[in-house]
Amino acid sequence: MKIKNFLGLAMALMCLSACKKENPVKEPIEPPTVQKPDPLELLKDSVSYIIDGNQMIQMENITRGLINAEPNKKLDSLVKQKEYTSGDRDSVMFGRFFKFSDQNRSGITISFLKKYNKNQAQPANNLTSLFMPVNKLELFTVGERKFALDFQRNNSQNGIVLELQGDNYGFQTNGYPSLVYHALLKPELQSQSKFEITNLQKLKSGKYILEAKFNASVYWGDGTHLKKIESGYIRIKVNPESIYF
Repeated sequence: MKIKNFLGLAMALMCLSACKKENPVKEPIEPPTVQKPDPLELLKDSVSYIIDGNQMIQMENITRGLINAEPNKKLDSLVKQKEYTSGDRDSVMFGRFFKFSDQNRSGITISFLKKYNKNQAQPANNLTSLFMPVNKLELFTVGERKFALDFQRNNSQNGIVLELQGDNYGFQTNGYPSLVYHALLKPELQSQSKFEITNLQKLKSGKYILEAKFNASVYWGDGTHLKKIESGYIRIKVNPESIYF
């Protein structure tokens, strides 16, 4: 009798085990984690400002480039109205420009400029003779900047240059390049102006968002026909991994 009970119990356990194999317990499947895009990565490059009472807004259509110029230029001679100059060969005036333009090629160019000794710079790559600073982001640190009034003339001043382009006009914050035929612009032209980098924020992609606000006087290269830029704002992405960052 005991043997029959034992066999019955064993068969019951075997049946229960078989049922468990046929109907295994299913663990809940976690849905794959979807990483939401950083909204800051989706922001477009843009610039806005007010001039002559009109608000100008431009986005996306942007050209980027590097600037290398000979700093601290001086006039050596003038031969048949041609100017011969020399400068500091151990240094470089380095700059980054961002040009916003519309379909009619009207727009604004904003350049960031700073002099570097060449031991603080390096060749951009093997395909060009351009130099760039070792610390690329130093040009964009948060804080106020002055306007480089002598850019393309003496190239002695660090700072910002604004240029407005249109069909029938061109206005700028710097002067004409001639060392002979045009005087150096006076700082008073920009006494009520201000350019301030307010934010430089690193994104998950390794790029940075730069934001700045500004107001400035713009004029012809001799300082005449002055206009005022007000409520200026710029937002651009900067990529230190790129040669044109």
